[in-house]
Amino acid sequence: METWRVADLHAYVDDCLEPEQRQTFEQRMAQDPALARRAAAWRAQNSAIRAALDGEGARAFSISLVRHQGEVLSQGRRPATAGGRPSAEQPARLSALTVADAAPSSAKDARSAVRPWLLWRLGVAALLVGLASLWAPASTVVPAKALAAADVQAFRAFVRPGVAPVEFSTGDRAQSETWLAARLMRPVHLPATPSALKLVGARIAPYPGAAAAFLLYRSQDRPLGLLVQSLDAPRTTAPRLLAADGGYAAVWTWRGEGFALAGALDTTSLLKIATDFFAPPPPAAQAAPTRGS
Repeated sequence: METWRVADLHAYVDDCLEPEQRQTFEQRMAQDPALARRAAAWRAQNSAIRAALDGEGARAFSISLVRHQGEVLSQGRRPATAGGRPSAEQPARLSALTVADAAPSSAKDARSAVRPWLLWRLGVAALLVGLASLWAPASTVVPAKALAAADVQAFRAFVRPGVAPVEFSTGDRAQSETWLAARLMRPVHLPATPSALKLVGARIAPYPGAAAAFLLYRSQDRPLGLLVQSLDAPRTTAPRLLAADGGYAAVWTWRGEGFALAGALDTTSLLKIATDFFAPPPPAAQAAPTRGS
């Protein structure tokens, strides 16, 4: 479960946390890449909206209102008389009659200038509510089609004659996680390898917006490619078969990551192996020793 609250994320983005609270939240982000990406996205959106508000605020009021008030001030000054004090020493006074005449016109100009500004602010508020509902963890949309298409394309690109399918050759899952994490600059969690498969190695594969991990396995000398991409707080979902880019891939989510499995197998075998990745069978219980053994 998430150890942070949405309210804390709002407060962090708006710079409303105390120094100790901010430091604690940043430590959480260092351990949670999905939270760090969400905070960066919210901060970028917050900065864009603030910049829009500042720019619009300078243009909200008509220049005619400012000019009209300046004319009233100049009309309210008394001209210097021959026997009186110089005009520079006389205080600026407004004629009551002039102010009374100017008030209705000024109020009308102000109302006409404020209305578009108020409507614009209401529109921005509605936009923020919509964005908040889209960013809520409960409404996260898993890009299943994108995962399936990227895995099918990576399998075709790397698992073919004359191309080295892996950059790091290893049969050890922990070594693959370490190698991938160092190059993707984020933790990579790989599922346990089913007993019917053999891990061959790992490489980096292209994915829309960011690189992904790609693992190569073999099942009875038939290759399988597993694409792994970090997602923004997805729910755990069981494998399902999807058609993508003229091929098929089994897609599922687990521990904040999206997985897609493609290979030179029929769809039934492909989905079965994906299910074994998703929920590996428990280790067999040891048989109880017989009496006298």
